[in-house]
Amino acid sequence: MFGLLLGSILSIEVPVRVEAELPDRALETALSEADRLFAAGGIRFLWQPGALPSSGSASIVIRPRPDTAVVSGCSRNLHDHRLGLTLLEARRVTLWTEQVARAIAGSWGRKNPPRVDEAVLGTALGRVLAHELGHLFLRLNGHREDGLMKPSFSQRSLIGKSDRSFRLSERDMGRVREALTRLKVARTDQ
Repeated sequence: MFGLLLGSILSIEVPVRVEAELPDRALETALSEADRLFAAGGIRFLWQPGALPSSGSASIVIRPRPDTAVVSGCSRNLHDHRLGLTLLEARRVTLWTEQVARAIAGSWGRKNPPRVDEAVLGTALGRVLAHELGHLFLRLNGHREDGLMKPSFSQRSLIGKSDRSFRLSERDMGRVREALTRLKVARTDQ
């Protein structure tokens, strides 16, 4: 509905570099899920798998796990529960496949990452990607009380059929569109 009110599709190129073992189907599902979550705002990402991160509007890097563990927010302070990270100044989003797989399986304590269905992994990665893109384009260091930008998601919401937990408010969707429009104008002025 939001996209129909705006009248035009706003598209933006985004390089995606995969540095983790990730089946093609999982990557395709992830990118499709992120697209679907932003489609309501008339936003379409032109994903460029294999492209090197750029200094443009955004770039995505997919790695197995964080280089350095950060243990905070875990009820027992035993594991790094981060699924992704956004570096606002670098305009880079990093997703961690093993972390997302652990969140899906609920198996944070195992040494080896769990095996999860490719489509399920893709859906969860896409939802984490949409959340991190929200940080990037809203220039948001913190979180909102609910929706796409809340601080954490349950296992069920990461993989469930419903995406109600992953919606941006109309205000935030408008702010994302404004940010992307400014980026596109800045790039054409160069």
